[in-house]
Amino acid sequence: MVKSNKATKQICPLADTVNVISRKWFLLTLNVIGVEEKIGFNGILNRIDGISPKALSDVLKQIESMGLVKKVIVNSSPPRVEYSLTTEGKRLRKAAIPLLRWAADYTGHYDCPILNSNKLSKG
Repeated sequence: MVKSNKATKQICPLADTVNVISRKWFLLTLNVIGVEEKIGFNGILNRIDGISPKALSDVLKQIESMGLVKKVIVNSSPPRVEYSLTTEGKRLRKAAIPLLRWAADYTGHYDCPILNSNKLSKG
């Protein structure tokens, strides 16, 4: 067994951010919001296969706290919520699109709705 020497470990200032964006559902949720530009909770939920309402709620809270998504409460009856990407959210999505394309190439899953969107390349 190899022992770790804390003195020789390098600390990466990006580790926390990479840890968050690599979590399940994070990039998919970010992309769905970017594709739709403005979308409600149920709209996101219906576009991501397999995500639970709790998981989506957690991801949205995280993305919003990072300043990547703007949440607006629409004054209607009943009141509803719309999510949209902030400038930083759009920058992250634009950077993530090549990763999603690579994943499709690697797995051969070209039928993914994310990749078939005509808005995929939209910044």
